[in-house]
Amino acid sequence: MPDSEGTSTELIDDEGRLFGRVNVIDALVVLLIAAVVVAGAAFVLTDDPAPPPETDTTYATLDVGAQPAYIVEAVNEGDSYSPNDRSTMTVTDVQLTPRGNDVGVTLRVELEGELQNDGSIAYGDAPLRLGRSLSLNTDRYQLDGQIRAVGDGDGLRVEDTTVVLRDTLGTDDAESVAPGDEVRLAGRTVANVENVTRFPTGDPDRQRVFVTANLSTHREGDERRFGGSPVRRGQSVRLSTGEYTVNGVIERVGSGLDFEETRVVVRDTLPTRDANEIAAGDEIRVGDRSVATVEEVTQFATNDPNQRRVFLVAALRTYRQDGSQRFGGDAVRRGQGVTLSTPAYTVEGRIEQVGEDSRIGSASRRTVTLRMDDVRDDMADAINAGMTERAGGNTVARVTDVRVEPSLIIATGEDGSVNVVDHPIDRQVTLTADIMVRETVAGPRFKGDPLRQGERVTLDLGTATIRATVVNVSG
Repeated sequence: MPDSEGTSTELIDDEGRLFGRVNVIDALVVLLIAAVVVAGAAFVLTDDPAPPPETDTTYATLDVGAQPAYIVEAVNEGDSYSPNDRSTMTVTDVQLTPRGNDVGVTLRVELEGELQNDGSIAYGDAPLRLGRSLSLNTDRYQLDGQIRAVGDGDGLRVEDTTVVLRDTLGTDDAESVAPGDEVRLAGRTVANVENVTRFPTGDPDRQRVFVTANLSTHREGDERRFGGSPVRRGQSVRLSTGEYTVNGVIERVGSGLDFEETRVVVRDTLPTRDANEIAAGDEIRVGDRSVATVEEVTQFATNDPNQRRVFLVAALRTYRQDGSQRFGGDAVRRGQGVTLSTPAYTVEGRIEQVGEDSRIGSASRRTVTLRMDDVRDDMADAINAGMTERAGGNTVARVTDVRVEPSLIIATGEDGSVNVVDHPIDRQVTLTADIMVRETVAGPRFKGDPLRQGERVTLDLGTATIRATVVNVSG
């Protein structure tokens, strides 16, 4: 019913108006429109959900350094780690090499990360720079390594590289090294021995070894690496088996040693007993291999009756390095020391000549005049014509004439006069001898030394050993 002012007090009157003023249908329409407007505004004003970041993958080489064996044995291809929800590392290749007493580990890993606007990949929210450290944390181990290379390919550029290593080992260890030996780390073969050559040293308990080995190396750029170091001449490499360890220096890369024979003349002074043991045809053997053969030997007396000067021609098993032949790692040249050892003797001499025409010298005989001053009379009387020195079945020297005269002295008489008189017991002895010499381009040599006026020579005449000055040399 309308009030006194004509206004309806009912919620909806008989004509369908709200409070007698607004048509209900109109009100519903208005409310619907308002709801649509509000919903539209909410839709327009609400942010769209961000699309997921775009990712991509690349590969990197990680050097994780030297690791103990228990860590190395746990690392395998397929191991993975995610530093965040946008990055993942997966191991695709593993290389192991000796590094000291531990094992060097190099990994090839697949890296998934967020693709940047410049086309690069961000792994762990940072770019993949050379030298950057990355962690690999699994439920079995934790490693940190440096990026050494980034690029395509899930495998390391592994290849076999032949090297020659030089080392000096105890004899037992040296004789344990054999072709076919394998160096294994955590079940993986990292090197194998292709060949080994041993040489004597001055110490009978040690040998110099040359090991030709095939190393499992990997390439970084143009460089081959093994054990964390470049494979190049002079670099140290450690190869260890259950029986021995070679801490060698690389002598050659890319091939083994090609051996050939080089003839030399070697000079040494030995105890007489050892000198008498040397004979043509002797083989210098180390293990089961011959490294030198004696072709010719000559020995001479010295001032010491217990020592002999020895000259021998030997064919050495040598190889070429840096333009010169080498034996046991040392250059084969005049003046170089060389060791030749058998169970009966050891020669530690100096090389006198090198080359195919090396020889002790063509033998010939010369007549020499020798003089000794201030010889005691009993010694002078012991030297006679016909005495000889012999060596190796040859007559090295034969005395053909001896002249003994008193030595002269200056004496002062009782009257003060100065006189030249004979010494009461000292004598001057002049010898003529026929001696065997070796003719060389530099002139004749006697017992390896030049034979010329003024030089001193030694003759071992059996009952007497003399040292005299050369006065004259004739043909």
